[in-house]
Amino acid sequence: MKDVRKVLITGGAGYVGSALVPELLAKGYKVVVLDLFIFGNYASRSVLANPNFEQVKGDIRDKELLREIVPGCDAVIHLAAISNDPSFELNPELSRSINYDAFGPLVKISKESGVSRFIFASTSSVYGITDAENVTEDHPLVPITDYNKYKGLSEPILLQEQ
Repeated sequence: MKDVRKVLITGGAGYVGSALVPELLAKGYKVVVLDLFIFGNYASRSVLANPNFEQVKGDIRDKELLREIVPGCDAVIHLAAISNDPSFELNPELSRSINYDAFGPLVKISKESGVSRFIFASTSSVYGITDAENVTEDHPLVPITDYNKYKGLSEPILLQEQ
């Protein structure tokens, strides 16, 4: 990520984020993680002790918090999501709120704050199950789960704000 110095990672304490954060720090990036830390904190003392690392306990649905922490970031890597089907079934409203409703404001605040790069972790599952030999981004969206559906619905929001 050329010319990127400070990166905000939403959901950075999750599965992907916990692998990504040490890599970015090792490459000299300043990293801010925004997470609810529902499943705990970073186990890595080297990450916690790194002067280029900052963690913010908070919710991506909190627009005021986003307006505080997004300015000054060169890039946003959006990983925050409820990603397992049982959690969606347990609380569909919360899942929609986090996985879809919070996305537009995050993109808009990032754009208003001058973020030069926004990386959205989507999923190939937005295309569903198909017999097509090659599935490209032009393939119709046929999500099987709400997780896939909200990922697919979020993509046009990002494209609209570029």
